[in-house]
Amino acid sequence: MVPDQETRLSDTIPSGSGSKTYVLPVSLPQKVTLATSGKTLTLLLTPGSTLICHLDFTDLTMARFHGTDSLGVINEYLIKKNFSASMPISARRASALHTAANLQELSVQMDALYLEELQFFNKNIGRLPKWYQQHEYWDIRYADATDRMNAVNMREHSQNVKERVPIHYYRFLDSLNVNNPAAKSCASYYYFLYEAFNKRMNANDLANGTKSSFIDYHIDQAGRELSSEVSDLFKAFIVQLTFNHYKREVATEYLKIHGDIFSEDIWKAELEAYFKSKVVRAAKGKIPPNFVLADTKDSLTWLRSLKGNVIVLSFWFAGCKPCIEEFPAENALAEKFRNKPVRIVSVCLNTSKVVWKTWSERFGLKTINLWANTEWEKTIIEKYDLNVFPRYVLINRDYEIAEMNADKPSQGMEAQINSLLAR
Repeated sequence: MVPDQETRLSDTIPSGSGSKTYVLPVSLPQKVTLATSGKTLTLLLTPGSTLICHLDFTDLTMARFHGTDSLGVINEYLIKKNFSASMPISARRASALHTAANLQELSVQMDALYLEELQFFNKNIGRLPKWYQQHEYWDIRYADATDRMNAVNMREHSQNVKERVPIHYYRFLDSLNVNNPAAKSCASYYYFLYEAFNKRMNANDLANGTKSSFIDYHIDQAGRELSSEVSDLFKAFIVQLTFNHYKREVATEYLKIHGDIFSEDIWKAELEAYFKSKVVRAAKGKIPPNFVLADTKDSLTWLRSLKGNVIVLSFWFAGCKPCIEEFPAENALAEKFRNKPVRIVSVCLNTSKVVWKTWSERFGLKTINLWANTEWEKTIIEKYDLNVFPRYVLINRDYEIAEMNADKPSQGMEAQINSLLAR
């Protein structure tokens, strides 16, 4: 949960059957997703525990689990919940948000889905361990409330129309506590607090004609209303959210000045380590900064998933004449090393998705052809220090940067790749 060290793994079982083992870092009971056979399964992991999954890819409803601390029983419940209807409840809530005619109709649909989820939980509660009964109950409650609060702004932005909010729309808040240590291990609780404090801040600013500082307001509310065991987690959550989704310098400067906001010093240290891990730039001998980008079929490719190969990163943008001039040589290298552990990856930046696809087809790129959206674009340009195009970065089979300014494909890159293969 905090710090938000997101872990993504992409793997296959070549023969269609067999076993794989993974280690994932979690500091609290945490849900993860497993995407396989066209389905996305929600699983729960707990610190220090082992979960063994037996999956029949032809019928995922037959999944069976073994684990310590009743983890197997919990995950069998989650699978059963996932397949209790043709579409999971979370997906139906997301669909209702966009398809309901108005907020009144949305409220009715959300009530029905909440009741359905609670009834399923009550029907299966006897099989679940006591600690998880509490965890799941609050997770359901706060996830439902978060979606309802978020729906108002989401619908306004998607429809570009400000809807009238029915007078009793927010009645679901009446029975939910803002300070609830019993829910401290539920991720949905912290998103609920974020939305609830945002709602207060917007109402306060509207009434007084002011513009509050996002981070100051949330930290102040946490200090006023949350017990220390919840407050530290939420404050760390907000500082990190500011760093990841707003302005990095705001978060780092805030922590530098207000490092005493935590009752436990560990949170300041964890956040500082997290910030440091995110701002490290690419350099020879270092692990390359990871990225997750879409290909022409809208599938995602993780740079880290190519580890074990010699990787060539080719950074370009539409309209770059020197980039275009290298495409034939890049295609030739892709063909030459097709049956060897070499992956040539074209990364398109500063270009719309439509134009990128058009140019990719026009020049027949045979490389692993990826497009960076605006969010990834800024990170990649910063971390790879991109100021000249085209730019070629070579990564060796040990997943370390071998050259930050490699030769062009038309000049000396083939020799550099062969040199890395020979090591």
